[in-house]
Amino acid sequence: MATDRRPRNTLEVDDPRALRALAHPARQRIVAELLAGRVMTATEASELVGLTPSAVSHHLRALERYGIAERAEDGGDARTRPWRSRVTELNFSPRSVGGAHAVNTVIQAELAKLARNVDAVIAHAGSNPPGKDTIGLSASQTWLTDDERRDLFERIDAIVHDLPDRHSGNAPEGATRMSLVVSLVPVVVD
Repeated sequence: MATDRRPRNTLEVDDPRALRALAHPARQRIVAELLAGRVMTATEASELVGLTPSAVSHHLRALERYGIAERAEDGGDARTRPWRSRVTELNFSPRSVGGAHAVNTVIQAELAKLARNVDAVIAHAGSNPPGKDTIGLSASQTWLTDDERRDLFERIDAIVHDLPDRHSGNAPEGATRMSLVVSLVPVVVD
């Protein structure tokens, strides 16, 4: 059913200021939770990132300014009023060298988070190795024209958006929050 599919609400982030703002580790953690469907107050977010509710309110207002977060309800103080994501995903598209540097910071943080998650899955598995479908990485190289690259990305994007619309508030019992990172990067150094 179309209503069960993931909604498509992508924010294209190409403003170097927004990219630099998103490179902040606290904001990255907050954005990850919001994109997963979590609705939270600045106080709840402060417990996640180890900052004061006042500092987190500042970060949430910055995320609001760049179109990523919004207040979930009217009225009240930003520290006690819940926030939610305005989008379902972010697409980082640097249009400048400064923006590319900021995207690189975000990518490095995502790769480090991915490695920490793999370490945690392995540690949790103990003597039982995780199943092939639990963790994995597929890496390959090929030569693509600009049109082929766009086509490949669009086909992957369509598969992802055909997944059920699930988030932290409606995931069925037994569902696991999974990280999905799609990357097409030109090979400059092999």
